Amino acid sequence: MVIWNRRDLGGLAVNVAIAVAVAALANAFILFVNPAEDFAPPTELLQPPGWVIGVIWVFLFFFLGTARWLLLRDGDRPLRGALWVWLLLLFCAAYPIYTSGLRSLAVGLGGNVVTAAFAVWVALRIRKTSIVAAGLVSTVALWVAFASFLIVEQMKRPHS
Repeated sequence: MVIWNRRDLGGLAVNVAIAVAVAALANAFILFVNPAEDFAPPTELLQPPGWVIGVIWVFLFFFLGTARWLLLRDGDRPLRGALWVWLLLLFCAAYPIYTSGLRSLAVGLGGNVVTAAFAVWVALRIRKTSIVAAGLVSTVALWVAFASFLIVEQMKRPHS
């Protein structure tokens, strides 16, 4: 059996390590594309600085890696649910690419809506296998919903 499909703690470690590595690569890409923005002070009270957002995404990817492993461990057809979690993870990692390097608020908002909907859909698909895995996947939808609120607030501000 492939190491990332194992149901033991070694499989958990590999799933989490892969997920966190993907988050690190996505964060590195964002830093490369927008180096100044990640360290710029927030312009709104609720808006966290870029580095905090990067850390949050590392945790979200950690959750996705853990969710995938839980589906492998608990499922009667584990690879099907695990595949959906990996696809969500890759979709989230591609966000900075399909939002043009985070340069367009409107495209970012659209990306958020699609990402949140996909996360909810995956959570609903896997909830019968593992309610904990579904909860971990749902954290992506919650975070993206909050980020969407911040984008809408930013879009309302007059441009100078």
